[in-house]
Amino acid sequence: MAVRLNNGDEVLFRQIHPDSLQSGEPGSDRFRPSEADCDMMSVDRSSLTTAAAAHRLYTTVGKRSAAVFGLSVSEFAAQAIPCMADPVMNDPQLPDNPAHALADFSAHDMKQQKVVAKKLKRYALSRGCLFKTS
Repeated sequence: MAVRLNNGDEVLFRQIHPDSLQSGEPGSDRFRPSEADCDMMSVDRSSLTTAAAAHRLYTTVGKRSAAVFGLSVSEFAAQAIPCMADPVMNDPQLPDNPAHALADFSAHDMKQQKVVAKKLKRYALSRGCLFKTS
């Protein structure tokens, strides 16, 4: 059973693909799940890892990320998006990641998710880039 995150100050890290970064700014689509994600957006918990370590782990399996931005649990909650711990352990295809979590967008349809993603992007931009590749 997933444990809901309730520390509103905890920042959750989001990886930004290089193709989604324009002049250092991520596209708003990076702040919502893709259609294949079944309304669940992957993030990593700042209470258990750093932005740099999250980036390093993410890219060890061949995934690409140019930057890490973050959103707090309370910023997600303000948009009716609960967040849950979802540690990855003993998966044959993924490295162990005890910091993995999910932001649950299921209360929003696709159109609403796009609107919410724009708001989340503004929150993330106000916090600034937390890690960037050189």
